[in-house]
Amino acid sequence: MNTEPPIAIEIDCETGVETVRPLTEQEIAQRNAEVARAEAERLAKEQQDALELAERTALATWIAGHPDLPEAARNALARATGVTLPGGSG
Repeated sequence: MNTEPPIAIEIDCETGVETVRPLTEQEIAQRNAEVARAEAERLAKEQQDALELAERTALATWIAGHPDLPEAARNALARATGVTLPGGSG
C-alpha cells in the first residue's frame, strides 16, 4: 500500500510553473467519495447485468420448454427479448 500522501500537480498556464502540493483533507475526502461512488455504480451495473442475464436465461428455458408454441411465435419471442434459443433459433 502506498504510504505517500496524495498530491496535486498544478501548472500555471501563463507561466508554465509547476506546483506540487499535498491534497487537502477536503480534496482527499472528495476523491475517496468519488472512488466509492464509482465502485458502487460498477457493482450495481454488474448486479443489473447478472439479473438481466438470469431473466433472459429463464425466458429462453421457458420458450424451449414449450414445444407447443408455433415456431414463428417462439422466434418472435426470442427476437423481441434478445434471447438465443437452444439450437440457434431466434
